[in-house]
Amino acid sequence: MFRRKLCCIFKMLKHRKGFTLTEVVVTMSILGVMTAISIPSYISWLPRHRLQTSAKQIYDDLNLAKIRAVRSNTLVVALFDQLQNNYTIFLDADNSWSLDATETRIRQNVSFENGVSITNISLPSNTTGFNNRGMLPTGVAPGGAVDLTNGTGIIMRVSVNTAGNISITTSKDGGVTWS
Repeated sequence: MFRRKLCCIFKMLKHRKGFTLTEVVVTMSILGVMTAISIPSYISWLPRHRLQTSAKQIYDDLNLAKIRAVRSNTLVVALFDQLQNNYTIFLDADNSWSLDATETRIRQNVSFENGVSITNISLPSNTTGFNNRGMLPTGVAPGGAVDLTNGTGIIMRVSVNTAGNISITTSKDGGVTWS
């Protein structure tokens, strides 16, 4: 008897098409609650992600500059412009450390993610470069850094040392401690 009733219920459900209004309302309510919980988290995550992306972009482009310097056996310079909030990387064939019309540009006027800006450049003449051994050329100041921020209170620093090592550090207290 029980088996017969169960069979009838399955046959009835088998021929049913679509969703009931109750099923749709419950599903939409669950989606609404999940959205309300996740949006504030996403909004607070986005500025940090943009800052990290911009710092990683500089890091990757400086590594590209180092590789191109070794490969092309010439000086490669990265020129940072705090006013325009961008940077250019170029092959410096005449070793002038300035961008001339004849020089080959590897990356030109690279801008940052929305809201990210350069706050400090501790590089001589806002430039850094790599020689044919992937190191800072002799006679150049012993490295330096570019600081980026986006108003969240977090500063990300991309540093280059004399050996040509590039690193990213973060400060959450206005530049007092770095990790």
